[in-house]
Amino acid sequence: MANHPSESPVSPTQRDFQEFMQRGDDFFKIELLRPARAWYNKALELNIETDMVRQRIAECDRMLSFENKVVGLLCIVAAILLIALFVI
Repeated sequence: MANHPSESPVSPTQRDFQEFMQRGDDFFKIELLRPARAWYNKALELNIETDMVRQRIAECDRMLSFENKVVGLLCIVAAILLIALFVI
């Protein structure tokens, strides 16, 4: 059996962190931002690589803010169209 000095054992906390980040990344890739943010928050609770985790949470927040603005605009447009239909 070969010994690999570059491979150090991974602690359970580090393993959990990696799993939480992977799940967050998987949701982020398919643009499910709320679940991605929830997994990143779980990773943040472990206090490992907090700067990176905070950056990913900030990116989710930025995209969610944009998404909320788009939804708001679409609601306004839909309301205007409905009003126009009833007026005509």
